[in-house]
Amino acid sequence: MAPDTSAEEYQTREERLEVARRYRERRGRELRELAQTAVDGEVEAAGEFSAVPTESLAAVPVVGMLMLPMARRKARKLGLSPKLLLALDAEHLHALELQPTDMRRDHAEASEMHSWPRAEVSIERAGRALMRDKVLLHVPDRDEPITLFAPSLTTNPWSAEVVRLLGGEAPEPLDLSLEGPGA
Repeated sequence: MAPDTSAEEYQTREERLEVARRYRERRGRELRELAQTAVDGEVEAAGEFSAVPTESLAAVPVVGMLMLPMARRKARKLGLSPKLLLALDAEHLHALELQPTDMRRDHAEASEMHSWPRAEVSIERAGRALMRDKVLLHVPDRDEPITLFAPSLTTNPWSAEVVRLLGGEAPEPLDLSLEGPGA
């Protein structure tokens, strides 16, 4: 008989929820603190986005490898970094470039690329791109919306919060309370 390797053997539901709550709080704090290094006002929310649909391109082995550099160049022509952080303070939306600071790319520095008055910006969901949600960012200095990709907004409460605060539709964070679904 094979040993039981289910999660219940190692952690209770309450322990798993507590780990998830701590991670959600810690990661949200890390993103706001990273954004705060490049933003003068107090950062209310920050979420990770990409100007390049990396997973979509990687799904097509040879063609994707050839297209990835072109997609990165296109993002640069638009004045965007392939990997960016959108941060909101009371008055502005800030698009921050993320540059890795170590070889493993575990840490990054943020620097501001663009800033727009928050009241003049909107965002909308535009479907999926394999493992990412596609969003369209409407800003005052461009005729066409900026296409961005975010890790799934269902499991990414930080980017989902940015989308909601800019008037877009995004799911509420999963309920991690003991009284939530499955209790």
